[in-house]
Amino acid sequence: YILAKKPVPKQSPRLNEVLRLIARQGGFLGRKGDGEPGVKSIWLGLQRIRDVAAGIKYAKESHDL
Repeated sequence: YILAKKPVPKQSPRLNEVLRLIARQGGFLGRKGDGEPGVKSIWLGLQRIRDVAAGIKYAKESHDL
């Protein structure tokens, strides 16, 4: 939700919504006629999220020194 610049919902989101948020990070546009995201956009989105999470982890560790 941070990367998507959306507020964190109070209830757990549906799996389809989470997959679309991940796929958007991988280049999925989500237009009306686009259908569901494919494996490639989901994979690229997961890689981007992993990289950002690693960056946050390393930033926190460098402040502890």
